[in-house]
Amino acid sequence: MSAEIKQGVFASSDYQKNDPVYLDAKIYDHPKESYKQIVSLISSACGNKPISLVDVGCASGGFISHAKSRLNLSHCTGIDISDALLAQARQHLPDVEWLVDSILEPSALNGRQFDVCTCIGTVSIFDDLHPALTNLFSLVKKAGLLYIFDLINDDPVDVLMRYRIMQPEGASEWQPGFNVRSLASYEQFLKRLDSGVLIKLFDFELSARIEKTANPMRAWTLQTEQKRTQLVVGTGQLLNFKILEIRKP
Repeated sequence: MSAEIKQGVFASSDYQKNDPVYLDAKIYDHPKESYKQIVSLISSACGNKPISLVDVGCASGGFISHAKSRLNLSHCTGIDISDALLAQARQHLPDVEWLVDSILEPSALNGRQFDVCTCIGTVSIFDDLHPALTNLFSLVKKAGLLYIFDLINDDPVDVLMRYRIMQPEGASEWQPGFNVRSLASYEQFLKRLDSGVLIKLFDFELSARIEKTANPMRAWTLQTEQKRTQLVVGTGQLLNFKILEIRKP
């Protein structure tokens, strides 16, 4: 994992926007646990009524594929900067609208809004939370829902990360990623966007363990006193993902 992190979506040229790890067709038959939990939350909130959904940073469409099998979706849109990933998504799900666009400078949707917007494992690549969060919020209809899967700190502390990988031929470029935002930061900024916004926070923990690989930036799990499957990555961080459910008044 960075099983749950899409390093390469809506970011700078430091990222591989056509990262082959997201071209694995297994994602359609074996959805991530984050996908399952978010879909369960949407189902609890919306029931069986028809809803429109947009997934921002959709990669090759794994989340939408799972959502379509569990929810009553009247319309689906997936947005990503990767033409290669969207090409695979179109092949697998031709009835879904797939758009190349950036959440930092969105243009393809022309002001359209949806009942539900999701953004999974993407916000942590941005140093500045506000532009991305403003644009995500703008995609949601009144009384609609925004779900963000992110590294969220219960303590009121934000962290901006830079990392590079040392290789025999030399060091890679410094890259941003794995930024951690506090719940307090989310709450303060969302209340500025709309004072009536309702925010719920849900914990996330993997049920299965993940072994460490040769790539130190692919997360793995270890057991701690608090968690049986604590995600950790080569930066030395304990990755504490959570799900934010944001209801627009």
